[in-house]
Amino acid sequence: MRPDTPSMVRSQRGSAILIALFVIVIMALLAAAMGRFLVDSSEKHTVEVRGVRALMAAQSGLEIALYRLYPNGQWQGQQCAASTSLSFTNAGLTGCQAIVTCNKVPVSAAGGTQTGYRFSSEGRCGQPDAGSGPNPDFAVSRTLVAEAFDGVTP
Repeated sequence: MRPDTPSMVRSQRGSAILIALFVIVIMALLAAAMGRFLVDSSEKHTVEVRGVRALMAAQSGLEIALYRLYPNGQWQGQQCAASTSLSFTNAGLTGCQAIVTCNKVPVSAAGGTQTGYRFSSEGRCGQPDAGSGPNPDFAVSRTLVAEAFDGVTP
């Protein structure tokens, strides 16, 4: 008996189709997984960039508030505003804002007590209410705190 008789050929028919179908399904699953990995990577990159932009907005808010309190490095006796909101229009911080709060705090220095100022600046980038849908917009915020006093006048 020869192994390639017509009955043997009939029993092997269709096995190549099953193997091809199996390979196609596996490749489709791999392609879907890779697509999801790319989307996740893109979203993480977006959050990282917005986080840095929010940090820069918070830092800019602190620098503006300190400059208003000490213009040109000289104490001018200005009062600190309780809360100030700053919106940025330059290319790097478009869509970001900083909310700066200022509180007076007592500071002990040189054997006396002075009035110091505690600034808190929260930088925000992104739209907080647009977090749903196929392409969500991530809202990111960063907060910085700084304290200042003139160091000379008790």
